[in-house]
Amino acid sequence: MRFSDGLTIRAAVTWLPETTESAYALVADGLLDPDDPASAGVVEVPVSHDTSAPDMAVLAGRKALSQTGVEAADIGLLLHGWIYHQGHDFWSPAHYVADNLGATAAVPFGVQQMCHAGAMALHTAAVQLCADPSLGTALVTTADRFASQGFDRWRGDYQVAYGDGATAAVLDRSGHGLRLVAHAVRAAPEMESMYRGDDAFSPAPLAHSRPIDIRRTKRAFLEAGGMDRFAKTGPEAVRDVLLRALQESGLAPDDPRIRCVALPRLGPKVLELMYLPVVRQLLRAAPRHFGSRTGHLGCGDVVANLADIDRENLLEPGEFALVLTGGGGFTWSCLVVQKPGERRGARR
Repeated sequence: MRFSDGLTIRAAVTWLPETTESAYALVADGLLDPDDPASAGVVEVPVSHDTSAPDMAVLAGRKALSQTGVEAADIGLLLHGWIYHQGHDFWSPAHYVADNLGATAAVPFGVQQMCHAGAMALHTAAVQLCADPSLGTALVTTADRFASQGFDRWRGDYQVAYGDGATAAVLDRSGHGLRLVAHAVRAAPEMESMYRGDDAFSPAPLAHSRPIDIRRTKRAFLEAGGMDRFAKTGPEAVRDVLLRALQESGLAPDDPRIRCVALPRLGPKVLELMYLPVVRQLLRAAPRHFGSRTGHLGCGDVVANLADIDRENLLEPGEFALVLTGGGGFTWSCLVVQKPGERRGARR
């Protein structure tokens, strides 16, 4: 989808706890295999010992609003995304985030689409802003805390380490910040069993395993022939969303104004299977991986990548960034953003 001109991500921020766990310290202590850090593509991950996921989302939201000068009371729509336990079993974390931010006029709702939820929340907020002239400002938050009581952040999955943290993005029509140009999305629901395996439906959380064992469901998916299908479908989907996003943005793959292609914060093997061959084949711009000190932030990777693109000042006026992501289910997408202003000349 191409969005209307003037729609901008006014701020994109990441909030991370100060405490970290070092991958190589865990190797030295015999808690991780020596190959695990390189396999996950991480040096360390942030770990929250006492701040809940929704409270981290509140902190990220405050940081984003502070950067923009937007008052919480002026937010008309608040979307909160997550992939893991938010602290209560029967509850709306989106309403908690809105209440604690003071977003009294906002309509809060949650977005659950596994690791693609952050991208889908941005998409939904942008569509609402395009469709409803009375909506002035939307806020997107994501947050997860992978506490060891129910989730093994290092060994619960293959080739990925999960970091605790939150992100937030303020969207409006101010023209300040990154222009939100287009977002192409594609789903392959026939792949949903990767995270279900052959387990029966359980009557309560954590009935199948404690901590959650993603490797078990992936092994069942592999034994059922799913990985062969996934290895074909995944790169096809990435290629499709990338090309459609470029077409909707009016960009050719070799356009020199495309300066950055941000990848999900996953391990090298996953990126090499699904994303990098397509990026190398189609684009001149070099891929960027920002996750060596955060690990995978669940559905927060997209907003965190936007925050790092802005923080590192990777774009000159008139230049574009592409942000690729995917999530279990499966869904993939490519987001196109542009730094406003006229390009002042070609960069080498």
